[in-house]
Amino acid sequence: MFVGRERELATLERLYRSDAFQMPVVYGRRRVGKTSLIVEFVKGKPAIFFSARESTAKENLVALSQAIADLRLDGTPVASDTAAPVFANFEEAFTHVFTLAQQQRIVLVIDEFPYLVQSDRSVSSVLQHLIDRHKEGSRLFLILCGSSMSFMEHQVLGYKSPLYGRRTAQIKVQPFDIMQASLLLSGSSSEDIVTWYGIAGGIPLYLEQFDAALSLAENLATNVLQPDCFLFGEPDSFLQQEVREPARYNAVIRAIANGEGRLTDIADAAGIERTAAAGYLKGLEELGIVRLEKPVVDANRKKTRYVLNDNLFRFWYRFVPRYLTPIQAGRAEEVAHLIAADHLSTFTGPVFEEVCRQWLVASSGRGEIPLVLDVGRWWGTDNARREQAEIDIVALCDENSMICGECKWQAKQTDIEVLRTLQHRASLIGSADAQRLFLFSKSGFTDACRAEAASCGCCLVTLADMGLGQ
Repeated sequence: MFVGRERELATLERLYRSDAFQMPVVYGRRRVGKTSLIVEFVKGKPAIFFSARESTAKENLVALSQAIADLRLDGTPVASDTAAPVFANFEEAFTHVFTLAQQQRIVLVIDEFPYLVQSDRSVSSVLQHLIDRHKEGSRLFLILCGSSMSFMEHQVLGYKSPLYGRRTAQIKVQPFDIMQASLLLSGSSSEDIVTWYGIAGGIPLYLEQFDAALSLAENLATNVLQPDCFLFGEPDSFLQQEVREPARYNAVIRAIANGEGRLTDIADAAGIERTAAAGYLKGLEELGIVRLEKPVVDANRKKTRYVLNDNLFRFWYRFVPRYLTPIQAGRAEEVAHLIAADHLSTFTGPVFEEVCRQWLVASSGRGEIPLVLDVGRWWGTDNARREQAEIDIVALCDENSMICGECKWQAKQTDIEVLRTLQHRASLIGSADAQRLFLFSKSGFTDACRAEAASCGCCLVTLADMGLGQ
């Protein structure tokens, strides 16, 4: 089922309607849904869909030749029903497509473009020369798509690439946010949607592993913790495909999952030199597995920490190494019930904070609250109480205003003390006159909290108010 991606589809359709040569570059991490997006876009359009292989140039040329032969214009195949002729080289094949596109709008999709270039390094230069020669009279709609983030950003979009300056748009396909994820999980409860999003993250293929007919614990046992299921092996498979030294990246991820946040501490816990650890962290940031977090409001911008940005990695490294022995002994169901009963609520708390931040940004986009310019967390020292303090949400808005928020993922209703603590901590980073307070709660609010919120103008938002799964 295809859901979401309205903005990306709108961009592609707008370019397509121009009827001039276009070369949008579509990229993003593996499994994020790039191919599904392109397949949805080309429906009903004359299109050549070529998916490059991690193989030789000869095999890729044969596959491209067949894809060109499969093209139908006005219902008529370009080639006969017999075996498609193989072009002599990639330049001849692409020239043929440019020629076809002089009379009619044609989409040429090169999926996994990095594989094609690895098989024949001249391809980028060949495309550059053909684009420069034919683009004025061509109606070709050329989509270059790839999963290798570093390759696409540096060797396609980068200024040293032969293709630099030829792209007419770039679409970095991001994981789903909670609103998009809830469309895939429609029909499930809001609580299950947030919890599964916390386990699987925003990768559509991961989200689709959820079986609405099973309980949350049963989904964990069947679709995450079974050693032969897709999600159990995905973190290791992802690293094996994306990095050269997966064991060292594993050690870095494990250190972060165990609570280390500073570069020095991560390097020490992983047993890796600090300089090398910095390189691994940069690579994990590019892959979207790790992010560097800074307080949104703080004079000391050196106060940073690394956190796991991918929810599946965060869940896997938090629980699987700890329970690996009973899991491998065939007791995944018992482990799943233990995690669901004793750990899942605490694990989901930080996820709910991110969900609330996303909800604020979406509300800002709809014009329901001031324009959000930046959103994150704040942490620092509360000198008055001589303690460390944190605020779950700090959003900087237009007109020098600020939103401060607290998020509670718990079974009981949120009480007035939570609101008073938020008021105090918000006073540490700005004037109350320029601030707007938000309280988010999975289970609602006590009467006392509601009365105090009405008095001070704090906005109360329940999980039900977010409209997930509707």
